[in-house]
Amino acid sequence: MRDLLIRSAERSDVEELVRLRLLFQRHMERPNPRVWRITKEGEAHLREETEEMLAKEDGRMLVAVKDGVIVGFIYGEFSHRTTYTPNNIGRISILYVREEFRRRGIGKRLVEELCRFFASKNVEEVTLNYIIGNEEAEGFWGALGFKSVRIGANIRFERLMEYLSSIDSQS
Repeated sequence: MRDLLIRSAERSDVEELVRLRLLFQRHMERPNPRVWRITKEGEAHLREETEEMLAKEDGRMLVAVKDGVIVGFIYGEFSHRTTYTPNNIGRISILYVREEFRRRGIGKRLVEELCRFFASKNVEEVTLNYIIGNEEAEGFWGALGFKSVRIGANIRFERLMEYLSSIDSQS
């Protein structure tokens, strides 16, 4: 998409980024009813969390701007570790493009620009998470070569206790 500007997010973008982060959260909740839901308290903290992300030295938040409007954003962080290899890891925490602007290459452009930051940190591997059932995310990240290496799983505590009790009673 021509006439699209990718730039570092600025403090003046915070209000719009908070709105987009909430849209991102709702988008993640839609395909999988088991995803943790944001609370009103969580919504109230989005501004503070966004400001913290902007201030992180080892993090980058980038925005995609079309006609003066932020249409998408990405946030990633770099970490160096000595206890595992690879040592230099890039983590993509959030990528969101407004629904009406998807499938135009904006997400790919945001990833490419974030990778410039990762390259400056000598990142050896990039990691991310997405929600099971989010077919858009599965297709997008798969097309970029990402492969699953671990699976997360959740269960309501009460259900786990019921299950454990039923096993104990059968023994």
